[in-house]
Amino acid sequence: MQSSEDNITSVEQLVGEALRTGTYSDPRLFEALVLDQLSVISDSTRQLKVTTDAAKFLYLSGQPNRGLNIALRARDVALASANTASATMALNWLGICAADTGNIPQAMEAYSDGLSLAHSAGDVVMQGRIWQNLGAALIYSGLYREALGCFAKAMHLVDQEAESTLKQFMPGCYTNTALCHLNLDEISLGLVAIDRSIECSGVPNDAHTIQNRVLAEFYYTRLLIEKDDFEAAFEHAKTARHYASQSKSPRSDITASVAEGLAEVFYGQPDVGISRLSGTLERAKALKVATREVLVAIVKAHEHLGQHDKALVYLKEMLVTQRRTQEANVLRHVARHLEQLHTKENSPIEDSKQAIKRLETRQELLEGRIAKRDLFRQSVEGLERLAVATELRDDSTGEHSYRVGRMSSLLAKEAGYDDDFVFMIDIAGRLHDIGKIAIPDGILLKPSSFNDSEREIMKMHTDAGADVLAKSNIPQIKMAEEIARFHHERWDGKGYPQGLAGEEIPLAARITALADVFDALTHVRPYKEAWPIDSALTEILSLRGQHFDPTLTDLFLGMVSRMLREGVDLDYYLGEEARKSSFHQAKGKIWDNLKLAKHEYQAKHARAIDLQR
Repeated sequence: MQSSEDNITSVEQLVGEALRTGTYSDPRLFEALVLDQLSVISDSTRQLKVTTDAAKFLYLSGQPNRGLNIALRARDVALASANTASATMALNWLGICAADTGNIPQAMEAYSDGLSLAHSAGDVVMQGRIWQNLGAALIYSGLYREALGCFAKAMHLVDQEAESTLKQFMPGCYTNTALCHLNLDEISLGLVAIDRSIECSGVPNDAHTIQNRVLAEFYYTRLLIEKDDFEAAFEHAKTARHYASQSKSPRSDITASVAEGLAEVFYGQPDVGISRLSGTLERAKALKVATREVLVAIVKAHEHLGQHDKALVYLKEMLVTQRRTQEANVLRHVARHLEQLHTKENSPIEDSKQAIKRLETRQELLEGRIAKRDLFRQSVEGLERLAVATELRDDSTGEHSYRVGRMSSLLAKEAGYDDDFVFMIDIAGRLHDIGKIAIPDGILLKPSSFNDSEREIMKMHTDAGADVLAKSNIPQIKMAEEIARFHHERWDGKGYPQGLAGEEIPLAARITALADVFDALTHVRPYKEAWPIDSALTEILSLRGQHFDPTLTDLFLGMVSRMLREGVDLDYYLGEEARKSSFHQAKGKIWDNLKLAKHEYQAKHARAIDLQR
């Protein structure tokens, strides 16, 4: 019989060997073995080492969802541990795995906690590492301004400290900074950043540094294309290929091929470039690597050639790819959240739907209606956080979804509906735009008006959101599904997605439509300034009986006017629930930290551009 000490040695050897070789035959079995044998390790420091290393291995081997399961266990151990260094590392890997699986709220909370621990311990290296990883997570979310602040924080730490370990962050920070500027159409700043990345990285000499250099040359190629320096772009694409040929990484090979294909299209070899990009897309699909990035390049190439119909085909394919990926991520996180809720009840886990239904029945018998509401609130919490994170691209406060939900509930109460309906629409209304997870950043963040094709793609967020909610296996989700699908329908039948009219539109969607439009009008968006409240109310009145239910419109206008006369601060009152959220609090700490970093970075690099000129 194997002793406990043998089991400890066995699991530690299992994880150590997997990390050393970079392989394990069955990731599912690896995850199960690690979680199963952790219970025999009584020392929390050793538990943290095993779980953190296991999460790292699963992430690096392309299994971030399995890595997340291990990282959550590491986080739980860390919370009970007095070992600050190990706890900080565990939170860092939880953030990495959460971000890579699309759960930005969970990543930001982990990084915020990790930064607090690292700062209290004076661990500058971990602070730099976490700021860099947080920046990468924000890039995933299209939050390029905020990501720039994260990289500025990491680089500021390097400037202030003599610690040589921090130098390793510089190339990655500069490369990601260049990517942010590229997406923000700040080409001169991007070129300054990518030059510095290459200067401080030196000659790559291993798989990791080679892959980073290929990526840097790819961004250099794209920046030069935006500057119309096609000849220089062509040269940097060839450099990307030179380094990719030294690597066995499929990702590096695909990245270099995209750089070459784009450069050829813009350099005057369109047939060669399109052929290369098409072949690269097929390889990316087969390997399940960087498919979205290849599609972005193909869309750009066809648009440059004036082949807008072909560009639209690939743009729609990109939408389908993103929708499929994001839907799978959301459903995995919801299932994990429901299982955690049920585990707290100390019952065997079956499938999420059955578990929640049993829990609901038991709670209802014990505590009645209040428990039923609490169950629904807890069940949708994971979805709510993902919906709010999606809205950060439009609304950096993170309060839009909460304000819409609360305003909807106030209007429902004004209209005389019962307490259950009022409660449900408050929670369900927060999920109205969750389908935006499926919309590419290039469309969602566009500062100017959409063209016809982009507008049609944007409209798809309604069905995308309703579909993911319908598949979530959460009881009482029907109202949220209806709101997500129909909140852009119009009373006159000219809305979307189905062109419903009048009372064909579900009541909850008609109510939420008023709250959503009012909030959007009265707040800043990438494409507009905030309207004064009086102007927004006048606009809503003008759309009575056209866009909005006339009866509800009258009630809404009267209600808002009364609240203003009573001196209610609408933003503060309507966003109250948002400020109670742990995600909102973590985001607030990070945002406050980034304000100074943003100003420091802008001043530093404005000088660099002046020198370049």
